[in-house]
Amino acid sequence: MQTYTVQTADPSSEKEPVLVERRMASLDGWRGVAILAVFFRHYTVTTQSSQPLVQKISWLCSGGWVGVDLFFVLSGFLITGILLDTREHKHYFRNFYARRTLRIFPLYYGIFALMLLLTPLLHLQWMPAHLLYPLYLGNIALVANDASQWIRPWFSLGIMWSLAVEEQFYLVWPFVVSWVPRKETLLKLVLAGMGFAFAARVALHLILGTSAAIEWNYHVLPMRCDGLLTGALAAILLRQGTLERANKLLRWPAWISAVIAICIYAYDGSVDFHFPAVSLFLYPCLGWIFAKLLLVALQKDTWAYHIGSSKILQFFGKYSYGIYVYHRLVNQQMVLQFFQTKLHSKPLGSIAFFIEAFVLSITAAVLSYELYERHFLKLKRLFSYSAEKVEAVA
Repeated sequence: MQTYTVQTADPSSEKEPVLVERRMASLDGWRGVAILAVFFRHYTVTTQSSQPLVQKISWLCSGGWVGVDLFFVLSGFLITGILLDTREHKHYFRNFYARRTLRIFPLYYGIFALMLLLTPLLHLQWMPAHLLYPLYLGNIALVANDASQWIRPWFSLGIMWSLAVEEQFYLVWPFVVSWVPRKETLLKLVLAGMGFAFAARVALHLILGTSAAIEWNYHVLPMRCDGLLTGALAAILLRQGTLERANKLLRWPAWISAVIAICIYAYDGSVDFHFPAVSLFLYPCLGWIFAKLLLVALQKDTWAYHIGSSKILQFFGKYSYGIYVYHRLVNQQMVLQFFQTKLHSKPLGSIAFFIEAFVLSITAAVLSYELYERHFLKLKRLFSYSAEKVEAVA
């Protein structure tokens, strides 16, 4: 993961400011934590067991959806940092959107192309709502019509909702960063955006009722922008002073958020997101907590730094995009039933199902990146910020 340090050019010179690319290696491991949390959420195998300890593990795994919030905070922090560092560059918009396209689009649209090719062979069933997914409106399609996530009988597009949230956010955010020169004003806009998101969540609960509002609040902007905005806030604070100062400023918001989160979980008796208190109050709390976590992870010799520096977690972080897309692509229920039937045991079938999904998701992600996506990433050199690469800062 990288950001840029600006070395101001001579005012009398017409050359672009010099940008020095710096990697934040310790954050790669936390991306690995995020994808593992999401995976365990979706592939908890313990629901087939009556053992109290195993059921407790299952209960904890159900909270793995917060990995998506960690992804959002990471994304908001890193991308806002890049936007702030490069907004004086003459190719600011071109480079940002070109580089993001080269990272996100090949795999995303490659999946749709593959499914279209397989349609005659696998007799895939498409519906008009599926047209919204290539437009990055799949999150809205999913909430409006839950059946739209399925390309029956084999595939699911449900996991694409968070990718849609990010792309929708980044259609607007680079313009905001460019048009608001003062970081203090940008901070106020971030806080105002979080306030607006909270008001929108409350309004939906009043208008739609609890059940529908929970789904809209979880999947759709602006209700779901807290993680992206708190990540952006951390990036702004980091560029207003030192890392130590930014950490200090986020200390109390993070601690207060942690207390609120604990109270919410204690009140609901669950770590799932299908509860009103979670839908209304928890998303900003997670944003503050994870924003603080990332800043701590940038400080050497901290616990968060050492976790993020784990080579195993960094491996998962490197391939997290592919793992995220592939791990829920195939209709899970059909595969689970297959293993349970073949092994004549629900618990054993569930364990085999978990192992199979874990191995195949990682394999698919690695092969996809190394044999396919990496060739598109090489094209980023055509949209360079003329940055000089330096050693990792964390």
